[in-house]
Amino acid sequence: MTPTSQLCQSDLFKKRSELLSRDARVDLSYERAKAIGLALGITLHDTLHLTQKFWDMHTDPIMVLDGAASTLLTIQYNLVAGTLAQYAATTRPDLVSLVEDILRWDVIGQFCLTELGRGLDIFRMKTSATLLPTGEFDLHTPLPSDAKFMPPTVPVKGLPCVAIVFAQLYVDGECRGPRPFLVNLNDGYDMCNGVTSMLLPPRGGSSPVNHALTSFNHVRLPPSALLGDLTKSNTMHRDFMSSIWRVAVGSLALGSAAIPNLQVASYISARYFQRRHVTSVYGHPSPIISYRTQQLPLLHAIAQVFVLRALYKWGIERFMDKNLDVRVRHGIAACCKAVMLQHAQVGNYALSERLGAQGLFEYNRLSNFYSEMRGVSIAEGDILGLSMRLVTDTLAQTYKLPLSTHPDGPLALHETSLFDEATETVSSSDFVQAFMQYVQPRCQQMVESMGHRMAYDAAVDQEVPQYLVDLYLINAIKTDAAWYVERGMFTRKAIVHMEDAALSAALPRLEELLTAMEVEPYVSSPIISDKCWEEFRKTLPVYSSPEADVPAQPTLALERACL
Repeated sequence: MTPTSQLCQSDLFKKRSELLSRDARVDLSYERAKAIGLALGITLHDTLHLTQKFWDMHTDPIMVLDGAASTLLTIQYNLVAGTLAQYAATTRPDLVSLVEDILRWDVIGQFCLTELGRGLDIFRMKTSATLLPTGEFDLHTPLPSDAKFMPPTVPVKGLPCVAIVFAQLYVDGECRGPRPFLVNLNDGYDMCNGVTSMLLPPRGGSSPVNHALTSFNHVRLPPSALLGDLTKSNTMHRDFMSSIWRVAVGSLALGSAAIPNLQVASYISARYFQRRHVTSVYGHPSPIISYRTQQLPLLHAIAQVFVLRALYKWGIERFMDKNLDVRVRHGIAACCKAVMLQHAQVGNYALSERLGAQGLFEYNRLSNFYSEMRGVSIAEGDILGLSMRLVTDTLAQTYKLPLSTHPDGPLALHETSLFDEATETVSSSDFVQAFMQYVQPRCQQMVESMGHRMAYDAAVDQEVPQYLVDLYLINAIKTDAAWYVERGMFTRKAIVHMEDAALSAALPRLEELLTAMEVEPYVSSPIISDKCWEEFRKTLPVYSSPEADVPAQPTLALERACL
């Protein structure tokens, strides 16, 4: 039983949010985020020291029931409480009470880093904080393009909102680099003086979050607003990266959302595939789970769940190892995020298609999963940006990520070959031009290849059942089958037969695997059973002629499948 298996059955989570207005959905997501946080009991100690409880929060299945709630929760607990906890435990003990208020949801926290006109070039942000003769600071947004982009800063639910706002520090006309400032944004009803929040339209296909553009018009901040000191540094960029270190934590933690995402998606799909019938060539009704077209994406997704669990465990251990270079730890987080998101997006898309028209509806969740994981791929480190940085550093031999524990395996050989090819390319001509022209477009594929190898190694070393490892391996091979054929390792026909053998070994264990994922209490999709569909059907608005009676429709094994 998971810590939230009872909470997910409460009225708070049984309410069908897709039928509510945007404002009502946003309020509901805040209530759910608070309920999840309190149920998990995350403390200042957990968020400061990154305990197992902190990491487990991100793979709890309840996190995928409301994408907006999980977004709010990770901002609140990781980016805001996590950043403030670091100061509270060292130079700013006065912040302890604020961190406690944030963890209890008595105060909403936001993290204002990215600017509309900067994107990944955030070190060169334009928001400024100028030291005044009084010791106060003047926080200002020079141009509309310099507004902080995305954080949901509009007033909600009468709860005061504070933010960690990053701005260039100016002292006596000299820029001393980006620094974090603690800023009051609103009191839950009205914005604070000089602070403007412009509500953006909702993102398509995902649970609505009040994303906004936030700007500051010469907002006066007290001296205590600065988190850190005024000292001029000779390592401004390194200091800046240190101040946003919780973003790297988020890369690994948010990427792990792929695990419960695939768990719930595969459970919904499996039950629908078992329920939905078609007439076979012999004239008898057959469940569509009997077709390879349904079995392949389903069992691949399930295999990835168990392998990614092993990868996440391995990644956490390495990320928490302070003996490793911090750049290596961040590189591991980038690899984990890249491969986790790759599997989640491919799996969600394939399973959603196998659901036919049902895969399009929000009440079945899979289309939302795809859109919400797109947001995750950008948040706390855009995967393409992380990949380009990691490949650049690897080719320049700035540092080395952990080597494979199975160096003779096909995935390790594939990874090594891709990097050898890239090294040869940039060594034979101008590094920058060759990198931009030939290597940059392949950076994400190269990092995903590292992630495949890491996941495979972790699964083998942690003794994940061999039939699941085999399924994972063949799926990873298929992402670049041409390389394996080109090198004479496998033929196309051999790859097909390897996949068939792995699938045949896993399929008889389907029920065992679904049970082991422990997500049944979290599934509210009405298509998983005839009973659930009938209960859902009764909630739908009915339009008919005034004198017509609406007949009770019989429960049917539907005749047409989407194959």
